[in-house]
Amino acid sequence: MKYNRLINRIFFSGLLLAWVACAKPSADEHPNPRPGTNSDPEPVDTEITSIQELNTGEGFLNSHANEWQNSLLEMNYRSFITLESPLLSAVNARYPRIKKMQDGSYLLIYQQGLTAHDVYYARSNNLTSWQNAEEQLFAKTDMNQYESNVADRVLFSSADAIVLDNGDVLAFASFRLNKGYLLNPLNNGIMMRRSTDNGRTWSPTEVIYRGTTWEPSALQLSSKEVHLYFTDADPLTGNSGTSLLRSTDRGATWTAVGKIIRQKAGVATDGSGQTIFTDQMPVPIQLNGSERIAVAFESRFGRTGTSEDRYHLGLAYTSDNWAAGPPAGEEDGPAERQSNLFLDEAAPYLRQFRSGETVLSCNINYLFNMRIGDAKAWEFGQPMQAFPGRGSWGSVELIDNHTLVGVYPEAFSQTIDGTQTDCARIQLAKFVLNHRINATQFTPEIIGSSKGWTHVQDALFIGSVSEAQAVFRFAYDSENLYCLVERLDKNLSGADGLDLLIQSGNATGDPLLVKISPDAANGTLVCDDPDLQMAANVLGTFDETENDRGYVVVVAIPRSKLNTTMDRILFNAILHDAAGDDTFSGLTTSNYEKWLPVELKEPSEPQPEPEPGDNDNGQGPQWDNGEEINPWN
Repeated sequence: MKYNRLINRIFFSGLLLAWVACAKPSADEHPNPRPGTNSDPEPVDTEITSIQELNTGEGFLNSHANEWQNSLLEMNYRSFITLESPLLSAVNARYPRIKKMQDGSYLLIYQQGLTAHDVYYARSNNLTSWQNAEEQLFAKTDMNQYESNVADRVLFSSADAIVLDNGDVLAFASFRLNKGYLLNPLNNGIMMRRSTDNGRTWSPTEVIYRGTTWEPSALQLSSKEVHLYFTDADPLTGNSGTSLLRSTDRGATWTAVGKIIRQKAGVATDGSGQTIFTDQMPVPIQLNGSERIAVAFESRFGRTGTSEDRYHLGLAYTSDNWAAGPPAGEEDGPAERQSNLFLDEAAPYLRQFRSGETVLSCNINYLFNMRIGDAKAWEFGQPMQAFPGRGSWGSVELIDNHTLVGVYPEAFSQTIDGTQTDCARIQLAKFVLNHRINATQFTPEIIGSSKGWTHVQDALFIGSVSEAQAVFRFAYDSENLYCLVERLDKNLSGADGLDLLIQSGNATGDPLLVKISPDAANGTLVCDDPDLQMAANVLGTFDETENDRGYVVVVAIPRSKLNTTMDRILFNAILHDAAGDDTFSGLTTSNYEKWLPVELKEPSEPQPEPEPGDNDNGQGPQWDNGEEINPWN
C-alpha cells in the first residue's frame, strides 16, 4: 500500500461532457462521432458508480474456495480516517475492536493505555462520524456490587464483543485489581455487559469468570451456542494457554471447559522447574457450511540467551466442538493444529467471507498486516501491509460479502501539560475484496455511460493510493469483450489516464495492453489502439482544478485480439494519477498467475471437495468402463 496524502471526502461538482471514439477521426469528420455514424453525438446523462453500489449479490457459499490465491484486498483510500483525543476519551487509544450491529450501525471498543486502565466505546452509522466516544464501557464502579469497599483501582483490559443472532451485543473485558492481583487470581476475571438496542444502552456488568485472564474473544455457532475463548495466564510462572467458556442460552449462564489449546513453552520463571505452556490471544471462527471451528492464536517463547520474548502465530481446529476437552497431563493440544506457522508475528484476528476466503490479520514489526487464506483457514498467502502507522493489536470485521473494516492504533508521542506523553490514535479504513468475477453476456451500447449496465453487479476496484479510484465491470458477446471503467476523481489532470492489461486465462503469452490517455487540450480521452471502439464522458476538465467528478469509459475489444482460454481472461489495470500510480494491491505487470480472473460465462455453484474417507465403501478405488471392475481382485 502507498499513502500520499490525507483523505479528502468532499466531492466538488462541475460538469463537462466530452464524448470520443477511440479511432482517430479524419480531418473532415466530426471530432467526436458516434461509432458507426457521421452524426453529432447526443449528450449522455452520466453518473459515476462507486464500489459501494456494486458487488451486492450474495453469491454461492464458498464460491471462490478453489481460487482463493487470486483474491486480493484493496484499501478504499476515501474511507481512511484516524480517530484520536479529544474525540476519543483515551489519549493513548489501544486495542480497538469493531463490530457491525444488526441495525447496520457500528460499535468501536478501545482502551486507554497498553496494558489495562479504562475501556470506552463509540458508535457510528457510517464509519466516519462517531458518537458516545467519551462513554465508559467498563469502569471502577462496576466492581462495587461484587466486592465491598473497593478502595483499589479496578483495571480493565482487552475488551471485545459479539453480535448474536437475535441482535444482542455481548461485550467482555478482563479485569483486575491494581494491587495484589498476582497474589490472588480471584481478584481477576472476565466481566460481561449486554446491549439489546445496538449498543445505545448497556446492562449492569456481570462477572462470568474468576481467574487471571487476557484477551477474551467470542463466537456463536450455527447451533446458537456461544463460546468465549480467552488467554488463561499465570503471571508468576509465565504459564498461559487458551481456555473456553460455553453458553447455551445466549450468555445468560456459562460453563467452564478449561484450557483446550496449548503447547509446551519451557519451564516456569519462578524457579520451580514446572512445565509451562503457551498459545494465547485466541480468535475463533466457524468455517462456512461446516461444523469445523478454527482458532488463530499467538505463541510466546523466550529468545535463547535473552530475556526478550518472541511471538509466532498458529491455528488450532476441531470438528466435534472440543468433545475431547482439555489435553491430559503435559500433552499439547489439540491434535489438529499448525504450531508456529508464521514466525515473529503476533496479535491475530480471523474472519471469513461468504465466498470462502479467510482473512488473518496480525502485527508484523508493529505494522498491521492481513493475509488471505483458503476456505479451511489452513493455507495462507503473503501478508499485505494495511495501514501506514505503527502500533499493536488491531482487528477486522466483515461489513458485507465483499468488504471488511480494519482498525489499528498508531502510536506517537506529544507534549501534554508540559510532559512528554505516550499517545495513540486509531486508524480505520474499509478494504474491498477483489476476486474472480463473471462477465455478463449482453451487447452494451458504446456511449461512454453506465446506462444499460445496472444488471451487471460484479466489479473490481482500485483506489488505495489517493482519492482517485475506479471500478471495472465486464460484458461479452460472440464478437467482443466490453469493459466499463468508472473513475471517481475530483482533481483530474493531464496525467490521469489508465492502462488495461488482459492476459489469457491460462497466464501464457503476452498480455494485451490498452492505454487510455487524456487529451487535455480537447478535454477528451484517446485510446492507443485503432482496432478498438471506445467512448467516454469526462465530467470535468484536465486543468488540475478541484471541481471535477471523474470520467466513464466503455471499450469494446474484439475477441480475436484475446486468448480467452477456458472462457476466461486474467485482468490487471493501472490507474495513473498525479498523486501516484495505483494498481490492484499485490499485482505487478508480470505476475500473470496472480491477476484477477474474469470468466465469460455464468457463475455456477461450486462442488465441495470431499473430506478424506467420504463415500468410501471399503472396496478400494473403482471406475466404470461398461462393467464393474475391482482393481484389488
